[in-house]
Amino acid sequence: MTIGITGIISAFILLGLLLLSINLYSKWSWYVKAFTIILTSAFYLIVYFSFPPLLGWPTTQLPPQQFRLIAAHVSQPNKETGDEGYVYLWLTEIKDMTSTGEPRSYKLEYSNELHQKIINVNAKMEKDIAQLGEFKEPDDAFNQIVEEKQGMKSVHIEFYDLPDPLFPDK
Repeated sequence: MTIGITGIISAFILLGLLLLSINLYSKWSWYVKAFTIILTSAFYLIVYFSFPPLLGWPTTQLPPQQFRLIAAHVSQPNKETGDEGYVYLWLTEIKDMTSTGEPRSYKLEYSNELHQKIINVNAKMEKDIAQLGEFKEPDDAFNQIVEEKQGMKSVHIEFYDLPDPLFPDK
């Protein structure tokens, strides 16, 4: 991560020096100089919008099919401000029964059904009951069509209690 940030800072310095040298010491037309200023400004915007994924903001990519839930947070919709609601899940992918992947944050669209499930899961996690989860497909295509017509964009997730590991008797 340090090399990435150092590279971006170096690129900014290089672009700034290049722009300064072109505009101060060249006899190019003002069209070329204006183009370099616009191009540099575009790179600043590209870098600005590229930073959030580097800094760990939640992703909107598809989560893993089976996962272990680390934490969950619900941001409810607010009609007064027009904010859409989101559900944030911190998950680790279950690769096999003995190992898990790196934790990652996921951002899902808000739904009342998912909010209720998160309330129940958070209550269990406060009691130190670890949770496993699985993304499921709808039972049939009819339910999916009804949900789409009613404007609901529901994510079908099932949560399960992680069983206690069995320790051998001494």
